[in-house]
Amino acid sequence: MQATLTIRQEAVPIVKSSLLTRRKALEFSLRQYRARLTGFERDHQMASEQFATKFGAGELGDDAAWFEWEFVLEAARETEQRSGNHSQPSPAAE
Repeated sequence: MQATLTIRQEAVPIVKSSLLTRRKALEFSLRQYRARLTGFERDHQMASEQFATKFGAGELGDDAAWFEWEFVLEAARETEQRSGNHSQPSPAAE
């Protein structure tokens, strides 16, 4: 979906600044999520994508740490989509 937006010239710097601030915030969040994913991967000797497959298949049980990892992985994926960065969220994929 594409839309056209008309803004007064004096508002352009404010809009640009706001968009830049939002992008920086998303990039910061993504770095934080990736750092947490790295920790999970290191602690459990498993890539996040492998974890997601196993957890989704019910192979890992119901330990709270698995749910936390799932939350962080999903948050990273959503943040990537919102920021326009569509690379893999897993640090192992970088």
